[in-house]
Amino acid sequence: MNQDHWQEVTLIGLGNQGLAWAQNLKESSLIVHCYLRENSPKQEQAKDLNLNLISCVEQAKGPLLLLIPDHQIFSFIKENSIPKGSPLIYAHGASLIENDLQELFPEYSHCLLAPKAIASELREEYKRGGKLGAVYSVEYPSPNEESEELRRKILKLAQDLGITAGPYEVTFKQETTADLLSEQSLLCGLIPYAAKACYDRLRQAGIPQELAYLEAWHEVKLIGNAMSQKGPAGLFDLISPHALAGAHKASQMLFDKEYQETIEKLLTDIENGQFFKEAHTFFTEDENQSVEDFWGRSEINQTYLGIKDSLT
Repeated sequence: MNQDHWQEVTLIGLGNQGLAWAQNLKESSLIVHCYLRENSPKQEQAKDLNLNLISCVEQAKGPLLLLIPDHQIFSFIKENSIPKGSPLIYAHGASLIENDLQELFPEYSHCLLAPKAIASELREEYKRGGKLGAVYSVEYPSPNEESEELRRKILKLAQDLGITAGPYEVTFKQETTADLLSEQSLLCGLIPYAAKACYDRLRQAGIPQELAYLEAWHEVKLIGNAMSQKGPAGLFDLISPHALAGAHKASQMLFDKEYQETIEKLLTDIENGQFFKEAHTFFTEDENQSVEDFWGRSEINQTYLGIKDSLT
């Protein structure tokens, strides 16, 4: 008889997202198995969490939660003997879209469950009984699976993970496009760098580092909270007259035709696959380490380290 939920799941990887998923699902009374590569430094952490460590993928129970980095997923599926018919659950759609994994591996059900929260928020909101949003897809069931049964199981898994908003049904392509464009044009490509640029300019103008940090970096959290809690109209009803006038002036200067063309170029590169080619070059040349070094050496990071205990 078909069940409407999975009682056991197998976690692939135990990074930040994997750790949050493991703890949330375990506390929702699921049996969580975990597969890690040999000599993984996460072995002891998995044991401390009382996860059931398995030594090979053939021992997997329930769906495989693919919580390793997106660019490693294709190799993982190709190189491991995953039981045929296993549901593969992705937290993001990028790896499937880039490599057409549903075409290469039709013997598996390819499902999406993408929480719209970073790992720390996924865990903290679950612990406090807070609110979390997510999207899902069951558009690629294996020949042996019914999409409606998969849908019921995904929805229950989302509930066990702590999702309260949705999950809303989308396609892998839609989630991939939205995720990549929001990261590049706003969340990771705009906000941190704009905050640093503002901080640096304030420092050049003689503003003390603590004040510059509070204005340019820390208040991003406060504005973000107001955006989430009050909505678009509520935010601009909330802020001061000077902030309202300044926001209008700056929006006219910053978001010009060139900016709109930049957004269009970012989107085009995502849709035609150019972004994935550039990303692979980034990974192989270890450019990510240079980015980490850039932020680690920055004055704004040193200021954060000096005052973080009094603010977080």
